[in-house]
Amino acid sequence: MTIVSELWRYPVKSLGGERLESVVVEVDGVRGDHVWAVVDRATGHVASAKRSKLWGELLRCRARLVDDVDLTDPSALEITLPDGAVLRGDDPRTVAALSELTGREVVLRSPAEASRTMEMEWVAESRIGMEAAVETSSARAEQDAGSDVPVGAVPTGGANDRFYDLAHLHVLTTSSLNALAPGSAGSVVRRYRPNVLVGGPDWDAGWIEDAWVDGRVRIGAVEIGVQTPTGRCVMVNLAHQGLPADRGTLRALAAAHRVPVGYGTADLPSLGVYAEVVTAGAICVGDVVEQVPADALT
Repeated sequence: MTIVSELWRYPVKSLGGERLESVVVEVDGVRGDHVWAVVDRATGHVASAKRSKLWGELLRCRARLVDDVDLTDPSALEITLPDGAVLRGDDPRTVAALSELTGREVVLRSPAEASRTMEMEWVAESRIGMEAAVETSSARAEQDAGSDVPVGAVPTGGANDRFYDLAHLHVLTTSSLNALAPGSAGSVVRRYRPNVLVGGPDWDAGWIEDAWVDGRVRIGAVEIGVQTPTGRCVMVNLAHQGLPADRGTLRALAAAHRVPVGYGTADLPSLGVYAEVVTAGAICVGDVVEQVPADALT
């Protein structure tokens, strides 16, 4: 029997998240997930660690919600900085500290207050088959000085009440983690930022999620429609809350698992899946996870 082993929520885009024992899954994802973003005051763009040279340090911070009753109230947001300092979202010292950390003047914004644009680095492993997107997006972004890695300005979910990139829910199995690097499932989850981690640390049945794409999966009381594999970018190489940078991670994934992700003209390195919520409800650690048979779909 396959069960939920970990649950995660990321209240602020590109900051580390909080591990929970249970979550409420609404029609647009885990309640309280990706409801805030750090925004560059000069450009108005949403800060994303996909542009690592500017925003990679954000992944070393951690965000949690003191409560999730009013998701527009910054006082309910708590941010832990890399030095261990803990500040509330409405404390002026918070944006000052984040500005000092990143070297850019920033503000915290909810989706209703922010633009729809973020920037990303098109590293070699993620731009194969994406040549048209690289060319178009790079025309809208400032290139990093001294770097030959193209920078592009691309859409983010700032207009949809959340700061997701592509989907409401991100699910990952320990089996796929072990397929990439045997024995790693218990130690590197933070690097991949799932909402739901499925399976125990020793599960080694291969790239399980591939068989879920275009189908449905039941997780406790919640049913999800699996849309596409999760294409990976430079973020997996960066330092995350207690995990050191590993510049070979994306390269290893590109060598091990390239599959169609629904955009671009070539297979991309992927790990985990993106999903939409079909039936909302609660998920708890220990809940059973099972595929919904095709003949049971309505």
